[in-house]
Amino acid sequence: MDFTKKKKENRSNRIQEVNSSTNVSSESFLGKTIKIKGNITSEDSIIIEGKVNGNIQSNNTVTIGKSGNISGKIEAEFINIIGKAKGDIFTGKKLKIYSSAKFDGNINSENVVIEEGGIFNGNMNMSEKKNK
Repeated sequence: MDFTKKKKENRSNRIQEVNSSTNVSSESFLGKTIKIKGNITSEDSIIIEGKVNGNIQSNNTVTIGKSGNISGKIEAEFINIIGKAKGDIFTGKKLKIYSSAKFDGNINSENVVIEEGGIFNGNMNMSEKKNK
């Protein structure tokens, strides 16, 4: 019998149990010096301070930081724009455009917040909230 293998399996099971019971979520961070040409897909939240030329999809939150610059479609439950973005946005829950942000493109969201000073150029389609 391989005790090492069994020990690793037990540890892995415990970590999964802890993560699911405490609802632990992780984030991916792309710093200021990162430049990506291509698509990003994540189950977790993403914080972007660099430049992305491509589509971004997350099952959680996408935050474009103050130095972030995105060109492409963004799909997530929640989207926060603090920096610059250009493209189409699809949110399941909420989009927030901060006072320092500039967004050029189309918005499809249930809920949109634009702070005073935030810049939005484009079209918006607000869908009705789904009853559960």
